[in-house]
Amino acid sequence: MTNQARKISFLKEEGRDFTTVLRERVNHFFKETHISARANSAMYFKSIFYIASTFLIYGALLANPSGSVGFFLLFMLLGFVMSIGTMNIAHDALHGAYASTSPGNRILGLMMDLCGASSFYWRKEHTIDHHTFTNIAGHDCDLGVPYVLRLCPKAKHHWFHRFQHIYAPLLYSINLIKWVYYSDSKRIYQILKMKNNAPGNPSNTEILLLIGFKFIHLFLFVALPILILPFAWWVVVLGYLSFLAAAGLTITVVFQLAHIVENVAFPLPNEEGKIDNSFLKHQLATTSNFAIDSKWVNFLFGGLNFQVEHHIFPHVCHTHLKKISPIVKETALEFGLPYHSNPTFFAAIASHFKTLKILGRNP
Repeated sequence: MTNQARKISFLKEEGRDFTTVLRERVNHFFKETHISARANSAMYFKSIFYIASTFLIYGALLANPSGSVGFFLLFMLLGFVMSIGTMNIAHDALHGAYASTSPGNRILGLMMDLCGASSFYWRKEHTIDHHTFTNIAGHDCDLGVPYVLRLCPKAKHHWFHRFQHIYAPLLYSINLIKWVYYSDSKRIYQILKMKNNAPGNPSNTEILLLIGFKFIHLFLFVALPILILPFAWWVVVLGYLSFLAAAGLTITVVFQLAHIVENVAFPLPNEEGKIDNSFLKHQLATTSNFAIDSKWVNFLFGGLNFQVEHHIFPHVCHTHLKKISPIVKETALEFGLPYHSNPTFFAAIASHFKTLKILGRNP
């Protein structure tokens, strides 16, 4: 959490409220259909498909493609496919929504570490901070972009923010590079400096995984290509940076389409740290779906187009979210609550950049 000075609390609903009714209906759906809320055959197929695609593209990369253009295209394609695999597999696993056991989910979550980013810290900042304090300035770490972007009305305005809808894609493309080489390096330094005594620090096992996977990542995507391929080292490094850029752009854009779009709220707590809404109503107000009728979008982005359902039921595997979506929407409308959704992927993209443009104006 970016701001520890003030704890945030939500209102508790009384009687037969929205939260009670919705959970009863969704639980009844899973009980009536005799299916588990965890991974199913569709999820296993997707996992095999994305893992196999990653191996095939990586193998083609090391098989010495003809010319540097093919090399760069394969590296960027690898970044895109690995980011998609991370959104489908690691994202669910780190929410505890894939396997029925904690060790199984932790192992599957390490796919994120193969991309270079620490899954331990992502799990802490995303599944805890972001999912609990969605769109609350000073508490949702996804809003805490320093200086260069203004992602909520509470953030300080600078003159150059009027152009942020133009330069944002460039920043999104270097987001993973920053994560891998600045954020995680800073964390490792702080862990070693504090000797792992600070609250929230990883265990010794997690530290070994964090550092070990950094070396595995660098070996697979930098050292081995330099050793095998007939390119100068700097060409390989540029190819590797294009890999991180493609992965970072993909992941960042998809996640932005849920919360930095039109119509969603950016509520602030009162002086006592209370949000004037229950937790689930807060999620409805601050979250938006997109392209829920598109089979391709649902297959590609790991159900992240059903972010409303995901934020309310984060422990449900994303292959079930489309099935419970009508229940969530019907119940929300029944209680007079918002259910935000953009009809297509490109409509969500347009809404995001329009929101950036609005937030970039002098308030």
